[in-house]
Amino acid sequence: MSLFYIASKLFTYLALPPGIFIILFFFSSFYAKKFRLFFLFVACIFYTLSNAYVADLLLSRLEHPYKKVKSVTNIDAVIVLGGGMVEGSPYIPLANGAYKRAVLGLMLAKSKNIPLLFSGGGLAKYTEADAFKDSLNELKTSLHVSLPNTSLKTDKKTFGILVEQRSLDTFENAKFSKKLFKDANIQTPTIYLVTSAFHMRRAVKLYEHFGFKVIPFATDFRISDKEKNFWSYFPSMTAFQNSYLALHEYIGLLSLTLKGI
Repeated sequence: MSLFYIASKLFTYLALPPGIFIILFFFSSFYAKKFRLFFLFVACIFYTLSNAYVADLLLSRLEHPYKKVKSVTNIDAVIVLGGGMVEGSPYIPLANGAYKRAVLGLMLAKSKNIPLLFSGGGLAKYTEADAFKDSLNELKTSLHVSLPNTSLKTDKKTFGILVEQRSLDTFENAKFSKKLFKDANIQTPTIYLVTSAFHMRRAVKLYEHFGFKVIPFATDFRISDKEKNFWSYFPSMTAFQNSYLALHEYIGLLSLTLKGI
């Protein structure tokens, strides 16, 4: 390992966020006349949350239960939850995680010959559902893949695409999805639920609350099996983002508990 490589890695970790913020808050705790303990506390929090070991620890309880999938028959549909989009992006406007969800959902629905329901809206004029449809059009055009529309009705169960585009959050994903199944006279749907692994626990809880029998089928895992090394102790934006995602889910789960869900 050359000195140039080590120096470039150190510069990357310490001169860019969140490393630079940790250094600034840490030295501020020595030189500031007031709030020294506050600055030191912030530096410690930033370092803790941007450490790969801590991020993986936070994510592990969310992701590990969904690494294996149950083998189930008589599935009514695959439901794919929206996961963000980049409006104006050419070719495939779905965000990275959302695209993984969409592709896995398509593979699953096609292999089982059952309908796929995409659920996702948003407050913007261009919704997650619009991004999903535009991304599908790119697949249809470039790969010549047939992606027909379909129905949830049991007598017409076959592979195809449906879109729900009113929902603003996971609660509404489940609520509006259930209405579509009720309209198709399916009172207790059995579904494959496709979403990011870190989000699955909360999503399952909400879909079960609305009367679904849920078979989790997770993607977009954030914990890597790659063995950690010396550099894993340094702060990184990836670890910080993973810690944020995990904490966001834990707060969401606490919110559901307080609501009695």
